[in-house]
Amino acid sequence: MTPKTEEFKAAMSIVREQIAAAKRRGTHRGFIDYHGCISVTKEFISILEGAGKSAERGEFTYAYSVAALVLVNLAKLAGSADDSAGGITDARGYVDDVLEKVCSGVSYSSTDAEFIFLQSIKDSQNKAFDGWDEFAYDLLRPTARLATPKNVGKLYAALDEFSAKLSKKAYSSWYLECDSLVRLQAVTAVDGDAAAERFIVGNLKYDGVRRVAIQRAVGKGDYAAAEMLCIDKINSTDLDYHWTREWYDRLFDIYRKKGDKNKQSDLAEDLLLNKRDTKYYNILKQLLIEQGEWGARYPYLLERLGQSMMYHAYLGILSKENETRRMLAVFQSYPSCVFDYGKQMSAAFPQETFALCLDEIRKQAAEADNRIKYKKVCNLVKKLYEFGGISEAQNIISEMISKYPRRPAMLEELNGLSLKMQKFGLKG
Repeated sequence: MTPKTEEFKAAMSIVREQIAAAKRRGTHRGFIDYHGCISVTKEFISILEGAGKSAERGEFTYAYSVAALVLVNLAKLAGSADDSAGGITDARGYVDDVLEKVCSGVSYSSTDAEFIFLQSIKDSQNKAFDGWDEFAYDLLRPTARLATPKNVGKLYAALDEFSAKLSKKAYSSWYLECDSLVRLQAVTAVDGDAAAERFIVGNLKYDGVRRVAIQRAVGKGDYAAAEMLCIDKINSTDLDYHWTREWYDRLFDIYRKKGDKNKQSDLAEDLLLNKRDTKYYNILKQLLIEQGEWGARYPYLLERLGQSMMYHAYLGILSKENETRRMLAVFQSYPSCVFDYGKQMSAAFPQETFALCLDEIRKQAAEADNRIKYKKVCNLVKKLYEFGGISEAQNIISEMISKYPRRPAMLEELNGLSLKMQKFGLKG
């Protein structure tokens, strides 16, 4: 379909009606609420899936026009609907996918490519993006690769206008990274790889540009450069692991792609023991097994994990390894956790497990002072029963009934639990 033809106009008219109908269905008492927004964004995603198929068939201008139209409506939705479920973000991801198919599929410098490029500049200035300027950059970032020496100046002028507008707002420096990523696409298309490399080197302060640099380096097989890009980023900040995790993950992926098992295992061990990232436990285990070192290193790793890791994460690892004796030692300091692993523990140490459960039940019963807490105590007794401590569960119920005769709500819950145990074995 060619823009401005009757066929094109008719197809776009259908899409506009689909969008309008979705909004009408999602509007309740004049507002697109939580459930309404989910409904609307699901319909938008369905529309975008159709546009993606159109792009695959080579209908690039139509697919672009649909994606741009949906993006404009997503911006409108963002300012007027309850998007607590995150449907707008999901739909934006589908817009990105369609635009990627369009811009990677259309022939560079073709009539369709020129239309899409110039139209994206025009669409990026839609008033719906005021206050939602990141949506405009979403549109320009993929289409910038279609720039030519003849028309790239129009893109730069539009970017300059955005920068002039956003620079006046407080705490709005985020746009500088978006701007650099759009310009990088245009520079690559118009001026070539050498110019793009120079641009990247001058803009590595932006994480998005650094990510592109890493991808380019890995693509060329220059793993040393990719490694340094990650390490330099990690060393450039004092922020904690939450903020640097991405770069450690990227570094590990570089070692994986390079096939360097030694660096993989060294980094995995560092992240596990020093950053307490349990994701790397199974990764490290597999690497050490492949290297024939797991048996020798395993005791040391468990000892270190016990010293450095939070108890709940440590217990999770011990449970996977069926290290029940070590788990028993942890429960001495954190007895309430025994209920999370009761079935596993009671199979290995039944009496010790039941004793820990009983101590915790007595403790919580003494502190309980309302029905919600009484129910919680009864739930612990129920778990004890399910772990195999049948007589222990029955006895602790009798003990609490005798000990707390002036707690009628508690007695009611205990008697109800006792009845279920007798009649249904807790299945009722």
